[in-house]
Amino acid sequence: MNRCAAPGCAAPPHAGAFCELHAKAPAGQRGGWLSAAKRKPYDANAIAPRLWVGSKPPFDLDLPQVDLLVLCAAELQPEVLAFHGDVLRCPLPDSRLAIPQLAMAIMTSVSVAQAVASGQRVLVTCAAGLNRSPLIAALVLGQLTTMSGPQIISHIRKHRGPKALSNPHFEAIIRGLVGEGRPRVRRAAP
Repeated sequence: MNRCAAPGCAAPPHAGAFCELHAKAPAGQRGGWLSAAKRKPYDANAIAPRLWVGSKPPFDLDLPQVDLLVLCAAELQPEVLAFHGDVLRCPLPDSRLAIPQLAMAIMTSVSVAQAVASGQRVLVTCAAGLNRSPLIAALVLGQLTTMSGPQIISHIRKHRGPKALSNPHFEAIIRGLVGEGRPRVRRAAP
């Protein structure tokens, strides 16, 4: 386990499955966290309501709590999956993106944003869940929220871990495409 088993904690484990802070929690609470971690069939973190970012999903298991699975790792595009929901393929390298790859990432983020807005539960994955899937999730947040590019990067690192979006090219894409974020729109009183 490369992260503390406490929910939302991205710190490395210090004592067993927990970071130094969470190792001091009461035994019952630590047991509950361990039990929840064992029930979680894959490494993923909630980034927004109905939007998760994760590493390689289990290809041999169905994920009934997910409606749309997005596969972003170019090297992880199996023909056959046990997953019974919709699959969206966006094979990206974990390096600088060429123009066609960037266009594919943007089109994928539009489809994911539409799915999330319509109430679907979406899991965006890549090999480690640190760069390619967070890139897509960041572009989705740029469409669904008023957060700026730097705010989105910070938000994803807070929820996925400090190593998320360590690819400087991907960080520059987010800053460039999202910029200062969408303007806040005031709704007229009814």
